[in-house]
Amino acid sequence: MASSDTPALVWIDCEMTGLNPDSDAIIEIFCLISDDQLKLLEPVGLGIIVHQPKERLDAMGDWCIRQHAKTGLTAAAIQSTVTPEQAANELLAYIQTWVPRPHTALLAGNTVHADKAFLRKEPYKKVIDHLHYRILDVSSLKETALRWCPDIAAAAPAKEKKHRAMQDILESLQEADYYKSAIFQTHKP
Repeated sequence: MASSDTPALVWIDCEMTGLNPDSDAIIEIFCLISDDQLKLLEPVGLGIIVHQPKERLDAMGDWCIRQHAKTGLTAAAIQSTVTPEQAANELLAYIQTWVPRPHTALLAGNTVHADKAFLRKEPYKKVIDHLHYRILDVSSLKETALRWCPDIAAAAPAKEKKHRAMQDILESLQEADYYKSAIFQTHKP
């Protein structure tokens, strides 16, 4: 459980059938919980592959069709029996195990506003409703470093761009830890 005086960070990455939250759907979710210093509260995390029918996956855009086929996610989403409702309930239960008090933990990740746009829709809305309204977006740290600390940005860990939720979250944590050390360690708590 996270300390009551330092809010936890709820690291979530979603893989979707596209980028439009009004017409596309989540097919994979991975979640890890860390403290405010990026120490994982438990190392395993929660990974869920959400069922989508083959017809819906066949209607994805070209990039998604190629990428999700290459990673095996398309086949896994067809074979999964987990409904979006079950995924939302399981994700919320996992988060509440580590962060029982609502409106305290921040959603965190890379370009996490895109994930949040999907999670604001039913049946996932209860997950976002449990979290604080603020987010910690690692991509904002990266964009800031590119503009104001280009030497630090150039030395950031390279991403593998596998586009699987667990790998993306682990890379986000690694990148956040790098920026924390390279930029923010002049002031230690």
